[in-house]
Amino acid sequence: KVTHHKMSEKELKQNFISILSKGAKSNTYKFALARFLLDYTIQFESNYIKNKILNNEKEFVSYQDIANAFLRYYWHQECRYRVRQNYDAEKPPSVISIIRNVFEKKYIPDPFEKMPKFKIEKAQIEIKKRVFGKESNKTSQVVPRFQNIKDGNSTKRKQIFYDYDDEKGRLEIKPEALKFFHDNHTFLMKSVILEWSKFLEKINTLPRLIAKIESAEIKRNSIRKYVKIFKDFKSCFYCNKSLDETEIDVDHFIPWSYIFEDEAWNLVLACRKCNLRKSDSLTNLDFCNELIKRNINHYKEIENLRISLLKLHVNQDKWEQEIKHHYTICKEYGFSVVNLP
Repeated sequence: KVTHHKMSEKELKQNFISILSKGAKSNTYKFALARFLLDYTIQFESNYIKNKILNNEKEFVSYQDIANAFLRYYWHQECRYRVRQNYDAEKPPSVISIIRNVFEKKYIPDPFEKMPKFKIEKAQIEIKKRVFGKESNKTSQVVPRFQNIKDGNSTKRKQIFYDYDDEKGRLEIKPEALKFFHDNHTFLMKSVILEWSKFLEKINTLPRLIAKIESAEIKRNSIRKYVKIFKDFKSCFYCNKSLDETEIDVDHFIPWSYIFEDEAWNLVLACRKCNLRKSDSLTNLDFCNELIKRNINHYKEIENLRISLLKLHVNQDKWEQEIKHHYTICKEYGFSVVNLP
């Protein structure tokens, strides 16, 4: 049923927040579509939107454009951070299956822009076909279902923000919705990311989810200062080779793409060879025990280490538990284990 009544900004806001926080969701597509609507509309000048309102003209957006945006939103969450997007780990959403099939590798350190063009295009076409097909194909219901609004105990489909045309493969954003998305971009985007991360927290135990959803590129700080902080450790944490004879690297014992922070309790000095071999992986549990031992034996003389461990937990008897918990969960997320040395 199409509603012809033009809604006020307040009503639009209430409905948008209701879609994000109250609507039924089996995966995160609704959040991705909400994010797209905001990203798409922010590009326009105010005059362009004014003219659309004056002429009561809709803004047409092709399903292919939305599919391309979905690939960008999900690519780094899957290829960098392994964020699960639905409850059933055996049956991931189509977007995730497509990314896995096309890009193959479990972890990709390079940015999305460096991916082969043919792979990007293949994934874009496949996402369009499987996620934005015709409603009658039951391929994906995200476009029609996005505007299902909770009304008491029932749900009503209200085409408040857009109409859509499956034959032409496009969304038709209403002019008042265009203005609403454009003018409230910052507030609405914060709501989208917050609700997306709240949904994912029920499925994932990954640290720093909001940062992982928001951006593919997180500016990493230099960790070279830890060479000095750990200067009394003279041999590689993994192979025991003397660090006087080799280039010294600082390694995140639990991979950075899981832990997402540079905390001293998780950093070790390693030779270049071991660091390159380990890369974005875990290593055997024996080393996890060694790390715990190192932290407990040396926190008194290394101030950075002491502060870092206090952030992990104020009680010393919990440090071992916390570190092993991170190690176990990281392993469960599919991070590979490389046997070193």
